Amino acid sequence: MKPRFFSLWVALIAWFSLAWTFAHAQIGTQVQNPSLSALGGGQQPLLVEGKPSVLLFVKPGQEHSHAVLGQLAALQRELAAKPLHWVAIISDRVSKADMEKEAREAGLAMPVLIDARDAVYGSLGVILHPVVCLVDKEGKLAAFEHFTKVNFIEVVRARIRRLLNEITDQDLEKVLKPAKATQGGDEEVGRRRLKLAEKLLQAGHPDQALESVKKSLEMSPKLAAAHTLQGRILAAQGKRAEAIQAFTKALELDPGDTAARDGLKASQKEP
Repeated sequence: MKPRFFSLWVALIAWFSLAWTFAHAQIGTQVQNPSLSALGGGQQPLLVEGKPSVLLFVKPGQEHSHAVLGQLAALQRELAAKPLHWVAIISDRVSKADMEKEAREAGLAMPVLIDARDAVYGSLGVILHPVVCLVDKEGKLAAFEHFTKVNFIEVVRARIRRLLNEITDQDLEKVLKPAKATQGGDEEVGRRRLKLAEKLLQAGHPDQALESVKKSLEMSPKLAAAHTLQGRILAAQGKRAEAIQAFTKALELDPGDTAARDGLKASQKEP
């Protein structure tokens, strides 16, 4: 066998071996709870006993991981009042300095743990990045979400709300399999505008984010998440009355929208 083909053959065998070793863990699998080194120093457990966990597997320098870091940081702030344990996990083979930089840029509040020899990655079957795994309060794997370019954060949010028993399986299914747009693609355009608004807000451009939300609502006025985001921006700008209207509309469309409910309560308080 020629050296070039022999090298290719060895690489293929190694890849299939790796894929087999990192087989996707089944939902319901008991997740191990090792103590891992934290990026800032010291040791921390992967899970917290009696508390659901959100595990974010990322790789610094990777485009999608970089984007998801900011989105998950925003989602953690949105769900700050919920009984959740948040943690990001990196391989011990990646650059720690790059991860520290990206975590700062994203405003990441959750600890970053270093997975020695990819033991946690291997036990759960994480190969690509980013991945979000949800673990219930009994320490069992409840969800395994690979990154998708469309609706990734919406799906993660819905998975978390289902884990907390805030929505039903039917509600979750609506997010996982949204109804197709029926008026020339307006709903899909509205969702894309909403995604853009979220990114603009995360980047520190609230005025532009608000304009994008308004365009989202022009295309898809029944998109509850857009009304919620509009309320958040208006509340941050001190426009309490308008924020209350936006949060109220979001709750009319989705009574289970906890972010809208929390925003409404905060906006109704006396300044």
